[in-house]
Amino acid sequence: MKKERIEKKMREIVKKYRNIPYKHNGRSLTGLDCLGLTIAIYKEFGIKLPSNDGAYVSEEWYKEDPDRYLNGLLKIGKPIGSEDLQVLDLVYFELLDGIVTHSGIMINDHEFIHILQKRDVEVSRFNRFWRKKYAGARRLI
Repeated sequence: MKKERIEKKMREIVKKYRNIPYKHNGRSLTGLDCLGLTIAIYKEFGIKLPSNDGAYVSEEWYKEDPDRYLNGLLKIGKPIGSEDLQVLDLVYFELLDGIVTHSGIMINDHEFIHILQKRDVEVSRFNRFWRKKYAGARRLI
């Protein structure tokens, strides 16, 4: 798929998912968490990702297994540096010191779509705040 078509489709997807509320382990349009949002968006492009590793995911999973989220991310795609980010790249962040707990998908080279606890799906600029929290990125296509 050409970059222009991907960007156009991504704009439509942003409209569809923006303002969906946060729900822990959410996997539908009635509520999503950041993994659920990632799975849903990639599915729109025909890319199937696993929903989880089969084990129960508590709201404080990072206390029990701090590397759980990162280990799952490292199994997909190929690594990309922050200077090479483009539409559809999966970005992930350390919101807790040294623990990857959050991800989003680039909608262009300077913004990404994501969802945080107690918030709705939103678009954020990949600005100084997010660059400080940035832990890596993966390219799936």
